[in-house]
Amino acid sequence: MERLKQLKNAMRSTVLKDLNFTEGHKKTIRQQIRQLPEATEEELLLAVFQLLKQKRSGFELSRLIRARGIGKFENDEGFLYMYLHKFEHKGYLNTYWEEPDVKYYQLNNKGMQLLKKLEIKSNGKGYFLKEILER
Repeated sequence: MERLKQLKNAMRSTVLKDLNFTEGHKKTIRQQIRQLPEATEEELLLAVFQLLKQKRSGFELSRLIRARGIGKFENDEGFLYMYLHKFEHKGYLNTYWEEPDVKYYQLNNKGMQLLKKLEIKSNGKGYFLKEILER
């Protein structure tokens, strides 16, 4: 929890310091996000795999998923790390430790092959879920 607080404070002093949103603007954005339909698990997994074509940290991946309008991990990013751990355990990801305590994830050949199958097959989502979540 302390690391998240430190990250939030670091972002305020760097990335977010030049952004100014009025309370009205923030309220409008929150309302629009709440009105978005929730992504299915298939759409979520597809998004994760597509984003992991490039090496990304869990934090970066979470941010990019939210940018796609998927709010599944908004209040509980532990689920994202649970997915990443499962993908890594099943041999779909390469992981890299860089910088102090930052783990990066990227699809390996096996993960890329599964993603290609998903994108080609008309009913690929069901296959994808079965392949990853079962066993």
